[in-house]
Amino acid sequence: MIVFRIAVIFIICFALGFITYYRGLLNADGSIAAFFIGLFIALQGGLTLIILLLVFLASAFLATRYKFSYKKERGLEEGFKGERGWTNVLANGIVPVSVLLLYNSGYLVSFGFLNTKFAIPLFVLAIAAAASDTLASEIGMASKKVYLITNFKRVKPGTNGGISAYGELWAMIGSVYTFLIAQFIFYFVDMTTFSPRILLFGSFIGFLSCQVDSVLGATLERRGLLNKSLVNLLAISISVTIFGGLIYVW
Repeated sequence: MIVFRIAVIFIICFALGFITYYRGLLNADGSIAAFFIGLFIALQGGLTLIILLLVFLASAFLATRYKFSYKKERGLEEGFKGERGWTNVLANGIVPVSVLLLYNSGYLVSFGFLNTKFAIPLFVLAIAAAASDTLASEIGMASKKVYLITNFKRVKPGTNGGISAYGELWAMIGSVYTFLIAQFIFYFVDMTTFSPRILLFGSFIGFLSCQVDSVLGATLERRGLLNKSLVNLLAISISVTIFGGLIYVW
């Protein structure tokens, strides 16, 4: 039974890597990185978490294709066809993987950290933060009115730290729908229920992570001190840390 389960997980993760490459969401090394991250998440957290990851990838693909010709004409797209590489995959995947690794290690459980009710919301938040930033970036960069988040002066679309009203709307949508879909999946599979407080604050902090990403982009990234992937990783890490502190206090 265990062998069968591992075989199913391997096939699903292989399909995940192949489809993301075939559909142009990730390049070859990005797809390989996605395969291994998906494999680790499935083996450590089960197939339920992979379903949530698939939802994120599907939304990322749709957001990438949104007005793609418009973005390509202006040189705003990632790669040649909107594809992302292994650094972007790791930037978005290291935090949720780390949450599962710490949870399954058991070292922090005795101190009241990372029990099931703690680890699952943090994992979902990491995905919500990534979804919020991806949707805001891919959809928002097609907006004509873009403002630098630090001083709200008009800047060109695609400028590091640039935000738009439409992008902000989708940043919130990305975070909210991730938590709502996660709630539906977990309830359907094992009757796990998030508290209204988890849903509300988790959705808001996922959105907040996108703002942190923009601030870092407008400051450290524009000065060449950080690249885009490190900005993504740092923003997600900060949001998960804040959310973890709130859950612990509650």
